[in-house]
Formats: sequence, structure tokens, C-alpha cells
Amino acid sequence: MKRIFIVLFIINITIYIFANDLMKPALTARDMKYTNNLIRGNRIINSREQDPPPEYSFILNGNDEPTTYLMFSYYDYMPYSYNGHNVRIQPEISMPYGYPAGGTFITYMCSETSALMTDRRAFYSYLNPDGTLYYSVAINLYSIEREGFTSCAIDPYTADPFAIWHAITEPDESYDCSMTYELYHAAGGNWIEPFIVIDNPEMSQPLTGATDDEFIWPQVHIGPSPLAGHRRVHAYANNYTANSGGGHNYNSIYVYADFNADSLLYSSTLDWTVKSLSYFDDMHYNDIARVNKDLIVSETDGKVVFFGSAGDSLFALYSEDYGETFTKYTQQLKQPMDNPTNNITGDHLWENDDGSPAEMYIVPSNDLSHYNGVFTDSYTKVQWMSGVNYNSQENIVQSQYWPAYIYPKIFSFDIDTGEFCFYELDVQDTDPADDHLAVGFDLDDDGIVDEYDDEGWPIVVRSCPSWFFNTDGGWQDAYFHESNCKMTSNGNWVVCAWHDGAKLQNAYFGEPGYEGWVEQPEIAIVISDDNGETWSDIRYINANPNDAVIDTTNHYDGNFALELDGMLPVNITLGDKLEIISNEPGNYHAKLHFAFYDDISYGSEAGQYGPMPVGGSLRYAAINLEFQEEWVNPVSINENTVTPSTVKLFNYPNPFNPQTTIIFSTAENAENAELVIYNVKGQKVKMLVNEVLPAGEHSVIWDGRDSNGKRVGSGVYFYKLKAGRMEKVKKMILIK
Repeated sequence: MKRIFIVLFIINITIYIFANDLMKPALTARDMKYTNNLIRGNRIINSREQDPPPEYSFILNGNDEPTTYLMFSYYDYMPYSYNGHNVRIQPEISMPYGYPAGGTFITYMCSETSALMTDRRAFYSYLNPDGTLYYSVAINLYSIEREGFTSCAIDPYTADPFAIWHAITEPDESYDCSMTYELYHAAGGNWIEPFIVIDNPEMSQPLTGATDDEFIWPQVHIGPSPLAGHRRVHAYANNYTANSGGGHNYNSIYVYADFNADSLLYSSTLDWTVKSLSYFDDMHYNDIARVNKDLIVSETDGKVVFFGSAGDSLFALYSEDYGETFTKYTQQLKQPMDNPTNNITGDHLWENDDGSPAEMYIVPSNDLSHYNGVFTDSYTKVQWMSGVNYNSQENIVQSQYWPAYIYPKIFSFDIDTGEFCFYELDVQDTDPADDHLAVGFDLDDDGIVDEYDDEGWPIVVRSCPSWFFNTDGGWQDAYFHESNCKMTSNGNWVVCAWHDGAKLQNAYFGEPGYEGWVEQPEIAIVISDDNGETWSDIRYINANPNDAVIDTTNHYDGNFALELDGMLPVNITLGDKLEIISNEPGNYHAKLHFAFYDDISYGSEAGQYGPMPVGGSLRYAAINLEFQEEWVNPVSINENTVTPSTVKLFNYPNPFNPQTTIIFSTAENAENAELVIYNVKGQKVKMLVNEVLPAGEHSVIWDGRDSNGKRVGSGVYFYKLKAGRMEKVKKMILIK
């Protein structure tokens, strides 16, 4: 490894004028020493048992293609969203009329021309259940300027999608946040006319007293409601306006409203409750610390959680009453670390401005903040991926840091205990799940520097959790603007994905063996089958044909995906839930939905780096991921109540002719059960069961006849079980 050298590296973010709603870094990158070689190094395999990288294969769509083209767009900076979800999967049935659903909604911002100053709109794509594109179109048919940073949610009962975005709506070119929803449950109806859900600054001023705040980059979630027969839609947005000290600390406005199928059918703009969060307001207006966060809403009960970091602490604002009140939990994450010396000269690796040895700490990072979260362990834990930085106390006081020293982690908040923990992802020490953060020069935890270079400097193993790196000031942009780490789950199965540019970065520094990695980032994926307690090794996927064969001499790992050949896949975002494919012993598989941007040219023209806009393609794909342990069913919600998904409801054979047996179960004794057959129009075909049944398993035969005894035609039918407060719907096919 070559001599550590000093580079004067102060980032001046020079963003195009048309990119004026990008988030701003909270800290300044300052002078730093760094090693010329910035590879991950040979991945540390510890003494603990660690599952190998997950096996995967691309799932072909209905056109036998591995990816689905959605739209061409010139806008190539974070086309999906900073946080939250842009890929949402519908339930199989749209109620109350029983229409088939099961498709995928994807929202994004798109510029159909290179006029990025004005031509940026909120778009969506709807994909059929087989992954083929049904249509891609602008959500808002009215003329509003510079829509962007969309997020979406799906009502689990009606299957109606909700979309939210910000746009210029005021004469002074300030932003408001608009929302709409599509009446899918009304035979695939149109989106209603968008309405402003966060009006800046009129809505926030009575709460915060500030007269010029702009809350933008909105996110939307849907969960259960305390009102019978309703769900609650939640949304929040972050403050774009700097505080009096010039800091962008991002406090939030939070809104929610209750609705049911009828209120949607009548195109209601809903009755919104508006709140600010005092903890976030204190951080922002008193210029205490930058807040990095996202929101998560439970599918099963009243849990609502804001989670993330502020300053040197992790935090969670937890509500168990559907977002009406919150309890604050914080835990400091500021670990002292040694400042090692050159074993020849005795000079310290990190120095203050006056040349004295720096007092070093590991603290939460203000980079790597484009994340979302998942519930795990029966909705008792919230997990998300972000990062930590190595930094000096002098830097911390001066609001500065070294962006090169960033390390990805998975953080977890335990709702039952109010405690936080973390798991090392890329650079690991002897126990990635203990309460000691890994130190890149002492990964065996013996208190001694692991390795020195030829000139006596300690070798610090680093990570590069970004798809982008540029030698002309690429550190900050890589880890702040061009990072993206997203998670999804279903029960005890969890997936985390992000971009890794370590090999790409080595190519920029001219390291031997990395010549074929210029402008070639990788997608990194880890999985857990124990609610995020432990994680697999990393599966890297890339579009680099130079990596098509294993060649350890040249550091090539053989992770080339032929399905991505000729692409530059960046800005990955994941579906909101894993779809279970199989759950038999030795055959545990789930479908991971994701979208990405296939960039034509490396770098972000719409952000900071790159030539004049040339654009790229928005695409969808799905892969089959293999897990090692059994999937344990979570729970789900419907129009009336929380429903245990372990209730049995299935039929065999399926497809069938002329009859099929429907198996179902009831959970409580003396429970009235109704089992009804519907056609694809939602019309009742026949009532099979309507009686009080004991708890347990039951069966009934349907002979393909309606309530008048006439045989029905071939096609898709639905059978709906209602037992007490539980409802469940399944699909079957009659073939003649």
C-alpha cells in the first residue's frame, strides 16, 4: 500500500440551478489524510458462523425479459425518493368489490426532455402481476411546475395507491406537497385531482412560529386506524429552509387522516391532523444537530415510529396510538478510538490543524442517509441501514468531518426495551453484533494495529457505500448525494440492499488489477432469516463483463449479471414487501421486487457531475432469493380488523374441473363463519357456508354451480372467508 499523503479537500457543492431542491450536507469535508488504496480489502470472515452470500436468479416477466422498461428520463438524480417507498405491491384482491389486483405501483420523478429546470413531473408505472408493464403516465394531468421526490403507499383493503410529491405551486416559486390516490377499487378508476396536503409555510407557521419554512421531500404510509372500518394515511416532509445559524437540520411536519372505501369513492381530500415534533424542532431552530430520519407504520396495530440519528445519538420517536402521541428514546453513539502512529516516524495518523494528535471518535454519519426502515420480530423492532464516520473532536466542534471514513451498519430499535443496537455490514471486527464499533485498523480486536504499509503507516480498511466516485471531489458527493440503502421484509425474512463502489474507487486511484472497474459500481445485498439478528455475507451483483469469470489474481469475484449486460444500474429501490415463493424444508425462496435507473452516462447530470443531460431508463426487475430458515408468517390488516395470516384458507385442486375442495379454519369457538364465492366483477356467485362453527379446520366442496344450481363458466373466481372479525380472500381458476 502506498504512502499516506495529504490532500487539501474542501468540497464546494456546485449544483446546477435546476437542482435547487436537493438536500444539503450538514457538515463540511475538511483536509484529510487518506490511503491511496481504498479497497474493502479481503473481506474479514470472523470466527462466528456466517451464512454465505445468498443465491439468486432473475425472475423473467411475462414477456420472458429479466427487466421491465418503465420510462425514459433525462432526470438522473435520485429518481425515486430519498426515503420511504416507491415500489408498492398490491394485495391480491381489491375490496369491497373483489376485483383482482396483485400488481405493482412504482412512482418516480421524470423529465421527458432535457429542460430540467421546469420539465420534471411525478410519474407512475403500473405493472401486471407477471411483471409486464401495463402503463406509465404522469400522475398529475394538471400543469404544475417541477414535481419531484415522489413516494407511494397502497391501501391494503381497496388496493388503491396513494402518491405524494412536492412541486412549485406558489408565485414566489416555493414548494408545497401534493397528494392524490387512484380509485383502483372502482374498476380501475383514475387518480383524483391532486390536493395540497402540506401547505408551506401556512400550515407549519402556527406550530413552529417560522414564517419561511418549506417542508418538502414527502413520504406516505398507510396503516390501521383507531376508527372501525377505516385505515389511517400518514405523511411527513422535511424542512428545506436553513435555520438562523445557516444550518439545514431538517425538522418535519407530520400529518395523518382516516379514511375508508367510501371516502375514497367520493374523492374526499380527507380531514387532516397536522403536527410538528418538538424534538426535531429543537434540533433545527436551536441549531443543535442535523436530523437524519424516516417514518415507519405498522400494518397490524397502532405503532408509528420516526427513527434515525441526530448529532452523536440514535433516536426513535415511538407511538402506540396511531401517531397521536410520541415517546422519545435516544442513545448516544460516540465511541472513542485510538489514534495510531507511524511505526517508523512515530507521527500520528490523524492530526489537528496545529499538528497535534487528534482525539478520535466513531459517531453517526450525516452521509448515507437515504434509507427506509422495516419492522421485524413480530413488529417489536425497527431496523434501518445507515453509517458511522471516524472523526476528530476538533472536527466535530467545527462541524467538519472526513467523508472517506464512512462505514455502513444496520441499526435496530427495540420497542419493548427502548434500546438500540447495530450490526456491522461491510467492514467487520470479531463480533459484528456486539456493542463495539469496528475499528478499521484493528479488526481482530487485540488493541494492536493489524498491518502497516511499507512506509510505516497503519492500514485502515475502508468501505465505499456508493455507486458514484469521482477524483475531482467525489468523496462528499458519493456518500452524501449518491448513496442509497433500502430494506424490505416479510416476517422473519429481511433484505438490505445498497450500492458499493470500492472496486470502482480503486480503478480511479490506479490500483493494479482494477483497470476493468472504471465507472462500474456494484449492487450489494445481504439477507437475514432471523429477524435481523444475524446477516449473510454480501452478495455483489454488477454489470461489468470483466467480472464474468472468477479471477482472484485480478480481484474479480465473478458477480457479473448477464441480465444487466450493457447497463449502468444505479439508484436501486426495493419493493415494500418480500413475496414468498416457497416455504418448504430445503426450499425457502422469496421474490425481491426492485426498481433502478439505467444511466446512459456515469455521474449525475441533474445533480452535480456529468455532461449535459443525456438521460437513461427507469426499470423494474425481480429476483428469486434463497433463504436458509423457514419463513414465519407475519400478520396483516383489512377493512375491519387485524387478521392473523396463519388462518388457513386454500383450495385444491387449483385450477379445477368440475369441483374443488376449500379448506379453511376458524380461530374461536362459537364463531359465525361465512364462505362466499365471487366472480371477477365482485358479484356474489354462491354462499357456501353461513353458520356457527367451532375452532379448528373445516372443508367444503364447490361444484362449480351458482346459487341457482347453474354451472358457471370458465374463469377466475374468488372465495372470501369471514369468521368473526377476520376476513380473508383467495383466488381460484375454473377450467373447462
